[in-house]
Amino acid sequence: MSEIRSFSQGVDGFLNVIRPHSRSETQFPRTLKDDQIRRKSSESLHTWFVRMVDESCKGDIEQVAIEDRLAIFARFRWNKEELIYANIQTIITETSLEDYYLSGAEEAMYMRLDHDSISLGDPFSHPLPHIQFEGSLSPRVALEGGNSGNVIVDYLEFLYRNYFPEKWLAWVKNEWAKESISNDNNNPLTEILGAFEKGQFSLLRDLTNELERVKRKLRQSKDESFRYHARGSDRILLEYPSAR
Repeated sequence: MSEIRSFSQGVDGFLNVIRPHSRSETQFPRTLKDDQIRRKSSESLHTWFVRMVDESCKGDIEQVAIEDRLAIFARFRWNKEELIYANIQTIITETSLEDYYLSGAEEAMYMRLDHDSISLGDPFSHPLPHIQFEGSLSPRVALEGGNSGNVIVDYLEFLYRNYFPEKWLAWVKNEWAKESISNDNNNPLTEILGAFEKGQFSLLRDLTNELERVKRKLRQSKDESFRYHARGSDRILLEYPSAR
């Protein structure tokens, strides 16, 4: 098995499929068609998920599974190698994707990442990019990441930090271990993670410089794992209010 470069083998496979390689459009799974992905007004979340799996990959859930409980259907448009449009529709299930597909009895959550500079909406109502949850009344929440153009990996990290924290922390420790070895520095990560576990915010204040070093290293690792970005400055234009 090859070395995992991102948060998981599933994420590595996803990123490999969607890389533009001089294409103007990519999608996940590869067989996804534009007219399939839109959810009809009459469809429940479960009905939509079953139809998507059946139509886009002939019932093979493994083709869209990033984790046992996480499935993604996504479309992207590129200007050369610059990301200009992203639509990542996400299902997270309570037990397993297979159980949800077969019965629909388990709880499931839907969310979608939108990165679209054409559908701007009302003034400052559609951050670029934003996350929208199920339902037309749900708010649009700005994706974390500041002025980074790597919105795809930032969204995947959001999913892993919130729903698969053990795998995200394993990635953090692995990436920081590389930094510690290369610079032969003391490793502050154990102390930082301990402060979070014990709720010691005052200790985190004392570790401000170390925290910044860790964040910079993780940003570098994310960008190295996927170099196809949007314009980070565009995110700042639609940020409101300014966080800087």
